[in-house]
Amino acid sequence: MKCLWCFKTEIDVTFIKKAHTIPKSLGGQKYNNNVCDECNKYFGEKGDDKYSIEEALKETFVISRKMLYNPKDGKRKIGEFKSRFFEIKERKGRKRLIIKQSFRFNRQFQQRLCRNFKRGLYKMYFEELNRQKGVGYDNKYDIIRNFARYDRGDLPVIYFERSFGAMILFKREAETPILFFDRMEYLFSNKTFDEIEFLSHVFGFPIGDFNENDFENYMHKSIEIKDGLFKNALIIKSLLDIDFTLKVMND
Repeated sequence: MKCLWCFKTEIDVTFIKKAHTIPKSLGGQKYNNNVCDECNKYFGEKGDDKYSIEEALKETFVISRKMLYNPKDGKRKIGEFKSRFFEIKERKGRKRLIIKQSFRFNRQFQQRLCRNFKRGLYKMYFEELNRQKGVGYDNKYDIIRNFARYDRGDLPVIYFERSFGAMILFKREAETPILFFDRMEYLFSNKTFDEIEFLSHVFGFPIGDFNENDFENYMHKSIEIKDGLFKNALIIKSLLDIDFTLKVMND
């Protein structure tokens, strides 16, 4: 066995624990056998920020999951809503998001939290790509390894804002989130960029080396395909750039 992230083999590392591609705290049930225990621990371990990369990912999507979940569609309860940064209060059937004091609005905190969220998004994407398609060991993916696993450099993540609240979900998807590639026709990808849809959110990002011209061409083509369905494309700099409460469903 060879680790997808560090390239170490069974001679140097172990592959004992299950490496969930989507955090278990989000209901993830799939795991990647090609992630060593050392790298798996890295993504789930609290560092100097006092939260893990996986927790930064979970904190964003757990709210969307709560908003989308319908008990009638699930076989089991998804558990209590647990969040370090947010609280949801419900009154007369209406839900309201409360931001806790632990979620700070200063620039440094926002930048770091957003960076770790992006790294978590790449982690989920890359491990699922490898699990489903068996790719990932090519050197072209070093750009992902360096950013997500080793915290080197920076990569843009584009968030596409929906124009309408109508969303297609599989039964039990909010209970057990899944990541499909090429799920909808409006998802555009090429050799350098890819797009995913997860819990009704659409993201785009580079998966290989690119230049400014590559980026502009990708954005032009992607926005053209999404015309009428999405109203904006943002390079996220804060979690607040993402409509994680799915306000669009109320529009």
